[in-house]
Amino acid sequence: MELPNWLSEASPALCRCGCGGRRKGNFIEKTLRDIIKIIQEAVFSEEIALRPGFLQRLDARIKVISLIYLLIIVNLCAHLSLLWGFYLVLLAIAVSSKLPLRQVVARVWLVIPLFTGIMVLPSIFNWVRPGDPLWVIADFHHSLHLGYLSFPSVLAVTSQGLWGGIMLISRVGISVSLAVVLTLSTRWMDFLRALRTFFVPKIFIMTLEMTYRYIFVLVSAMEEMFLARKARDAGQSAPKEERRFVASAVGGLFGKSLQMSEEVYWAMTARGYSGEIRLLKGSSLCWSDVLVLSLVVLAGLILIAANKVMG
Repeated sequence: MELPNWLSEASPALCRCGCGGRRKGNFIEKTLRDIIKIIQEAVFSEEIALRPGFLQRLDARIKVISLIYLLIIVNLCAHLSLLWGFYLVLLAIAVSSKLPLRQVVARVWLVIPLFTGIMVLPSIFNWVRPGDPLWVIADFHHSLHLGYLSFPSVLAVTSQGLWGGIMLISRVGISVSLAVVLTLSTRWMDFLRALRTFFVPKIFIMTLEMTYRYIFVLVSAMEEMFLARKARDAGQSAPKEERRFVASAVGGLFGKSLQMSEEVYWAMTARGYSGEIRLLKGSSLCWSDVLVLSLVVLAGLILIAANKVMG
């Protein structure tokens, strides 16, 4: 038996250098990796919510009440020491609940300082918020006028503006951390059922539920489209051709989502779906849930009292 000719021929998909015919920066491959990453993170989050941790054992309704209450308390605190002391306690609770500490911190503090800092940036200057100069940036030796607006001759960073910006970033970051801890320790269906307990409209709950499910349905469909494309061209398409394919894939996916939404709606209606969240596992409050809620309320009152004592 002899080796077939097609195996001995040079193929663009099989480079002799051993790179497998891939080019750096292949757009389709990057898109596939991002899609797979989204699915892996979602599955990982669901696994975290099923772990035998402290927060996972609490009723979802208690966690929603505690979240709303603590968000109010955090935004009433006016001292950084109290805010960051509360944040350290929150991280300790996350560790005791077997939540990935790195993910809890990275999801918040890699994004919040950037976006919140952009909004806060103008307020640290004396032209926007007058105060005690901390760092003089420029001295124009005369006041500046822009139409009806008048600005001081000195542009400086004020201590009041700087500390106010740090306070706002801290409040936003800790508030988002509370929401992240809640979402990581609670299954999505339990969270939706807890919202329904607080008389959130059915249409809102149904929209959230279908949005969550459709994300994974459409992501899976997109993955199949990109994987089929990659299998057909072996990663040899030009960047211009890849961008053209992505544009057409977006349009095709939009049409497919419209058709699928109509089919799913009629199928669910035929099976008796009315917008209520029904789970096989029932939920009932126990003494530990009431105890935890009491401790949360007590902790909030202590923070408010400490804030008033510190002035």
